[in-house]
This record gives sequence, C-alpha cells and structure tokens, in this order.
Amino acid sequence: MSIASGMAAGRPSVFISYSHDGPEHEAQVRALAEQLSSDGLACTIDQHTPHPEEGWPRWMTHQIHRATFVILVCSDVYYKRVMGEDAPGVGNGVIWEANLIFQYIYDAGSTNRRFVPVLLKDASKEAIPTPLRGVTHYRIQTPTLADTGYRDLYALLTS
Repeated sequence: MSIASGMAAGRPSVFISYSHDGPEHEAQVRALAEQLSSDGLACTIDQHTPHPEEGWPRWMTHQIHRATFVILVCSDVYYKRVMGEDAPGVGNGVIWEANLIFQYIYDAGSTNRRFVPVLLKDASKEAIPTPLRGVTHYRIQTPTLADTGYRDLYALLTS
C-alpha cells in the first residue's frame, strides 16, 4: 500500500494500536489521538467506534490497511500481548493487530515505513515489540508541539 492511498481528504491518516492497560493509559492514548486530530491528521482509535458494525477483527483489519501510518503505543502490557506472553484469551485485539502489522512488514521484505513505535511518559524501550526495536521510536511526555517527542512524531507523520 502506498502512503498516498492512506490519505483522507489530503491529510495523512493514522490508526493507533494500543493495549487497554487501565483508565489513565487509555486517557493518555485518547489525548494523543485528539491532539493529532487537532493538528490536522485523520486519526482513529477504537474509543471513537465503540461498536463497529462489521465486528472488531474486520474493523481493525480495515483501519490498519487504510492508514497512512499505524502508531503502536508500546507499554509492558502491549509487549506481552504482542509477543504472546500474556494469558491465553487476554488482549485478543492487540494480538490480532500485531499479527497484521508483522505480516505487512514481512510482506514488505522486512522494510517498514508505516508502523511507528511510541512510548508514553516513562514507558521502557523494552516495551517495543522485538520486530520494531530497530526502527526509530518516539517518546511523548505530553502530546503538544512543545514536546520534542510529539513534534518529531508529527514531523514524520506530515512529511
């Protein structure tokens, strides 16, 4: 998929993949999505679509396929689920998204231009899934253009 095919009305589109670690983490992810939207990007997270008609697996597949970029908000919980280290049946959404993401990278000959690891606040670099540890990641303390990590991420997403 070319980057241009993920553009929505001339704006880069972004899908955010993350784990539901708790209310504070979900609020941080929502704040990131809302700031990206405020700054002109077409940004989608599951919190904006609580009951997709086509069901979660198909909805997630469409979001990843259509997005110009996919942000992976990496946390210890996210890592465990992506790497298959969590209890069976827990975090199926993250597991599904990770399988799709890894397949896209595999199909692209292990090159990656779309999948962007992001660490919020004090998340450890070890929370980045192994297949993405070799790419640039972005640490965001607060999603504003005053934050260097957010500004660098925004520059990547908007070219």
